Amino acid sequence: MAVGVGCHGFFVDPVLTSISVSTLQSTNLPNVGSTLQLQATGVNDDGSHKNLTGTATWSVTSNPDFVSVNAAGLVTALKLPTTGSTSSSTVQAAAQSSNGSVVSGTITVTVGKATTLTINSSLGTTISLATDPTGTAITFTASLNGTDVTSSTTFASSNSNIINITSGSSGTIAGTTGTVTITGTDSTDSATGTLQITVTQ
Repeated sequence: MAVGVGCHGFFVDPVLTSISVSTLQSTNLPNVGSTLQLQATGVNDDGSHKNLTGTATWSVTSNPDFVSVNAAGLVTALKLPTTGSTSSSTVQAAAQSSNGSVVSGTITVTVGKATTLTINSSLGTTISLATDPTGTAITFTASLNGTDVTSSTTFASSNSNIINITSGSSGTIAGTTGTVTITGTDSTDSATGTLQITVTQ
């Protein structure tokens, strides 16, 4: 621990208490050789923050066969799992605090290409006609491996009397109660996904 004397008395170096690992990119690495830049931010006991990306010790703590990480926090995909599936790996950044303790933070990254879309609705999965009556607009989004693919996805409703798809990713509440399945199909790679929505009175 470093202690100094200033004009107003003693001061002590802040103590590192936690590390947050983040990225501005998608955490999915779809192909061998795909890269992902991580950032490590240290949080001290006085509330201050410090960029530790270049000084932290980086390591892959789970499934190291699929990804590697260098000293600068750059993750690289080494191999792909079975076609149509993904594999998760945990990447850790660790640093020593001024009190001698080792502090670490982790992030989970995935390797591979999933073939199942994640479908979401602007009104959720349970809709009440009392709150959202007949004619209420509803929109859908689709994502694949962390990437928004709504614009290339065609949406369909299993029962247009419950939810009617009017155009693209937009629809309306049609007025009938029950459970409906919304299916999305991405035209780029034929990935599909479903979302069940229940409409009540």
